[in-house]
Amino acid sequence: MKRFIRVNVLLLLVTALVFCFSSCVFEKVKIENYEWQMRYVMHGENDQVVIDAVQEESSVYPQAKIIDMKLTANDGRITIVDVTNDKSYEGTYLVENKTPEGTDYKVVIDGKTGYATVAMTTYADGTEEPTLPINLGDYSIYFYAE
Repeated sequence: MKRFIRVNVLLLLVTALVFCFSSCVFEKVKIENYEWQMRYVMHGENDQVVIDAVQEESSVYPQAKIIDMKLTANDGRITIVDVTNDKSYEGTYLVENKTPEGTDYKVVIDGKTGYATVAMTTYADGTEEPTLPINLGDYSIYFYAE
């Protein structure tokens, strides 16, 4: 009987540890963990870049405007500040799904509903960077962690 109780206690302990460690993994990449810098905005069916945040890359997208835009999120609220044009946009976010790779959110920004995902992007050279793509209708806005 003692052996049965020890096995049950051990199984309970292992289950608790697995749950704790898996919860830590799910919390690895969250929207609140970073201040986000806009990289570019794509629009329309042909995914044309209409706004570019990195001036050096403007020769790649000569039609794109250069804009400095930052996003912060906390307690379900999103704030996007367009530093270049002295504008700001408010919104909300709600967790839709958590995975070991990242977190999916439903967002409403300036009255428009869309979806966002925070995850690590791995590049060809093996480096990783937290990224935040947001899809709002015909627009896709890509942010990276500052």
